[in-house]
Amino acid sequence: MRAKSMGRALLLGVACMCLASACAQRPRRTVPEDPRAIAECPAEPGVSLTAVVLPIKIPPSLLTKYPGEVGERQARRLLVSFAPDSLARGDSVLWTQLSVRTFGGTLDGWWRLDSGKLRIDATGSRRPPRASPEQANIGFGPGFFDVTRSAAYGTDLASSLSVDLLLRPGGIAIDESLVRVRDLWNAKGKPAEPDAVRVELEPIRHVPGFDAIEAEIKLEYVLARSGGSGQCRGLTQQRVALVTREAVRPPLWDLGVSSINSGRARWLALSDPTYGVFRAIFDSPAAASSFANWIRVTRSERVGAYRIGLVQQYGRQPMRPLVPVDRGAPETFQPLSANDASGLRTGPLGEP
Repeated sequence: MRAKSMGRALLLGVACMCLASACAQRPRRTVPEDPRAIAECPAEPGVSLTAVVLPIKIPPSLLTKYPGEVGERQARRLLVSFAPDSLARGDSVLWTQLSVRTFGGTLDGWWRLDSGKLRIDATGSRRPPRASPEQANIGFGPGFFDVTRSAAYGTDLASSLSVDLLLRPGGIAIDESLVRVRDLWNAKGKPAEPDAVRVELEPIRHVPGFDAIEAEIKLEYVLARSGGSGQCRGLTQQRVALVTREAVRPPLWDLGVSSINSGRARWLALSDPTYGVFRAIFDSPAAASSFANWIRVTRSERVGAYRIGLVQQYGRQPMRPLVPVDRGAPETFQPLSANDASGLRTGPLGEP
């Protein structure tokens, strides 16, 4: 028995000596106080960045935070990954700072960050926090999101990160009137007389409709070089579309005219002494086309109590609203001519 005990003690001692030796040989990695003071990494190899955007639903907790405004916002999950295979053998990522800058819209909020090893829920979830070898600091404001991560001793940073973002296309929502034109045609398909047509106006609110919301993604990083040969820093970046133009465009249509082989530049509008001049906006292509056909057949310059005319669109600029702003409608309003009536075309709201 005594011999067996001595044998076990000897084996345990050898195991401890091996463990101590391994720990002594393991290079200690420390998070740099000023990563930008570190020398730059060689151009090759480097860290390759990939960014993917997925549409997601806005969580219930944010539905109550923005009552009546949720339809004006978009939710996206940004998945960012860097390829560890692009590193030299034995190198590892010690520190990163991911920066997101938006263009064409406003970054209104975020509610979840997840790297697999690290999870931060900003919606007040009661799920107990997950122990993580990673540390993170988050900076956020209108139009930007930053997250700085560092790894604990002996741990590599996770090579992927997802963050859920709340985005607001454009700026202040536009308030306009949806035109509902009733009784344009009788049972025999004949056009109704202008005075017999009922025109109803319904208030609507929609986003101004921007080209897109894009983001510039930058990843600054610090590598721990293999064999304890020090550290170096690098930068990789990518530009992605967070919200496409089609996702922002409201489901509304209007009527416009154009010259041959060109886009629409003037839009159909109605006018009366009570409401002044306003564009005719419809809730379906069928409603807009039906009204255009009625105008072509009747050649009428009036419908119900309203005069029919055209307004001019102001010059469109990149990353500016697609829909014309009605402040210039009274100055540009002109009665609809016979030639204009024959050239009316239905299209998505404000699109050429």
